[in-house]
Amino acid sequence: MLSKNIGQYIELELSGNIQVVGILIEASSDIIVLYTGKVYRYIPLRHIKNFSFPIMDEEIEMGVDPEISETSFRKLLMNAKGMFVEILLAKTNPVYGYIVGIMNNYFVFYSPVFKTMFISMDHLKWLTVCDEEKGPYGLNKSEQLLQVSTLSWARTLEEQLKKLTNKLVVLNLGRHPMDIGKINHLQESIIEMVNAQGDTVFVNMRHVKSFHFPQ
Repeated sequence: MLSKNIGQYIELELSGNIQVVGILIEASSDIIVLYTGKVYRYIPLRHIKNFSFPIMDEEIEMGVDPEISETSFRKLLMNAKGMFVEILLAKTNPVYGYIVGIMNNYFVFYSPVFKTMFISMDHLKWLTVCDEEKGPYGLNKSEQLLQVSTLSWARTLEEQLKKLTNKLVVLNLGRHPMDIGKINHLQESIIEMVNAQGDTVFVNMRHVKSFHFPQ
């Protein structure tokens, strides 16, 4: 449907009450490309709640062509591997770094801040390619990628989390106290954890956007 609106100004609301506007550049069966006037955002269709095509007050000057031409979601991740990108998991949680591995339902991401992260594909709101020359926080890319965890990667996010049983894990960037704890058990998509107070808490795996562990 959206393919007939290429070149039009579009306003989107994404899940999580995220607003984004720009020019529709490309549209496929599972992802669209939007130009905001500054950057290209690659947005999975699954997260678009509603959209409209209002008349622009001002023209958006087109920039250079997108760095990634493929708009299939999985191929997008493959083509972005090793590039400096911004990913958005929730309204106020942009994370900067590099995609270093792509598995069945998640990808492995290296952030200079959070180190090795495991990101659910289902919760990626958008991906933006950043200035490769600057790099995140002005840090050297090669030196940063040498710090990627040597932990072997499982096929699925659930299997990967099970590998961290009895370890301290941070879910969803630790924005909620119940998202930080030692993993006791994972069964039928329910994570059993021990929090900072020593209490047992249970977290639904379907709401886990990401996890990482202190290194």
